[in-house]
Amino acid sequence: MKIDSPYLLEHLQELRALPEEDEHEEYLLSGLDLSGEDLQAREFRCCVLRKVNLSDANLSRASFVDVVFDHCDFSGCKLEDAVFQRVRFDGCRMTGADMVHNVLRNTAFTDCRMDYLNLTRTKTDRVNMVGCLLREAALVECQLQKIDLDDCDLTRATIHMTPMKGIDLRTCRMEALTIGLADVRGMTVNSLQAVALASLLGLIVKE
Repeated sequence: MKIDSPYLLEHLQELRALPEEDEHEEYLLSGLDLSGEDLQAREFRCCVLRKVNLSDANLSRASFVDVVFDHCDFSGCKLEDAVFQRVRFDGCRMTGADMVHNVLRNTAFTDCRMDYLNLTRTKTDRVNMVGCLLREAALVECQLQKIDLDDCDLTRATIHMTPMKGIDLRTCRMEALTIGLADVRGMTVNSLQAVALASLLGLIVKE
């Protein structure tokens, strides 16, 4: 799926530290350690964050518009009620991040480690996930619109009260996936995945 890329200036102001102000615009932040910081309700617009450590930071209610995260660490990060519009995550670590009640629009995740990610009640509109590790991630009560998953690992992930109609998972790994009958309807899978899903749903497949 083609999505809108972040709109960025050719030259951004490089900062050595994140200002205390609530709004950040047209910044390049590289190599900063913001782990454990309280950054609630911050607004980032037209920014690039490169190798920034945001592990265990609190970014609840934050807003990100036209932002690129390049190999950043979001492990254990709190991102409840955050909004992402035209955002790109490249090679980021997001293990155990809490993205409850997020809004993701025109957002791309590429080669990200997203195991144990919590996406409960998240809404998507034009989202790409390519080569991402989503092992034991939770997709609960999500509204997934216009989302593509390509070559992602959903091993032991949980999909509950999240309709998957129209979503193509043929290139994804789905071993030990937990998913309900209502959720699986209309999802596109390959023949091997269909057999595995049949056993999960209590069906007995015989030749």
